[in-house]
Amino acid sequence: MSPAKRMYLDKDNAKLSGVCAGVAEFFGWDVKVVRILWVVAALIWPPVMIIAYVLMAWLLDAKPRSHAGWRSPSETSMPGDPMAPRHRFAQVKSRFDRLEQRLRTLESVVTSRGFQMDRELRGSGQ
Repeated sequence: MSPAKRMYLDKDNAKLSGVCAGVAEFFGWDVKVVRILWVVAALIWPPVMIIAYVLMAWLLDAKPRSHAGWRSPSETSMPGDPMAPRHRFAQVKSRFDRLEQRLRTLESVVTSRGFQMDRELRGSGQ
């Protein structure tokens, strides 16, 4: 049996106190959607939504650094983030592009006329 999932304030993705980011992470939703829903609800029920936001900001704990879902901003984004595969793909593509450029440079040196002549001269001297 897995431990109960807890809701935390997400200070890393916070605009104010991290309530909407924490709610989005807890339910696996996009943070932008939660923020838009909160603004719409705040326009309909201003006192209720403001009080709920302040209470959540006061009662919820900040997400601990040892939390299983936490990753540093320098690492790839959260698992539910739709940009994570694109970001990883861009990193891999960039790395392969650099490797391909190095390979082309090496290939141009090895196949050059000067390299062949130098190789023949070294071979005959031994």
